[in-house]
Amino acid sequence: MPGHPASRFLDRIDTVIDFFAGLSLMMITAIVFLNALGRYLFSFNILGAEEGARLLMVYLCFLGTYTLLRRGGHVSVDIVMLMASARVQRVMRGLIGLLVVLVMGFLAYTAWQLVIFSAGTGQRSTTLPVPRYFFFLPAALGATLATLSGLETLFQAFTNRLPPLPDVLAPEVVAGATPAPVADKEI
Repeated sequence: MPGHPASRFLDRIDTVIDFFAGLSLMMITAIVFLNALGRYLFSFNILGAEEGARLLMVYLCFLGTYTLLRRGGHVSVDIVMLMASARVQRVMRGLIGLLVVLVMGFLAYTAWQLVIFSAGTGQRSTTLPVPRYFFFLPAALGATLATLSGLETLFQAFTNRLPPLPDVLAPEVVAGATPAPVADKEI
């Protein structure tokens, strides 16, 4: 389903998230480094530095969860999947997609309720000048996107358009390298 409009839309979201994930990681590093430098060399702290770095890390984790889920990059036990036939793999991957939709859909629903409630209270962060719901928003966004990813997997499994699984049992080939000749073994 690479050419499907929904997949192309999710591909664009992936690109935006990848860019902001890299930017967030650089910002977290800079914030923590400058705060430590200020604290130990100049005896001052940057107000809100730890909370800002923590907020960026939460966004990074929840949005990164979606991108890893979509790319199949999460940790999994795949020995059963590798030993199964193509049809059984399709059914199992479809069931996993359904499970993702159910769990992440529930998380998205409850997280959006929390965001709406928190936004309605008008509370602000203790040290950062941001609304309190900014701290709940990454869970809502990440779970919503993960639900869409699960729906995509479910649709692909239902229509038999799942991308093939990587062959993890095949030896890795380094780009541009020629395979080394196999030496005869002496017995």
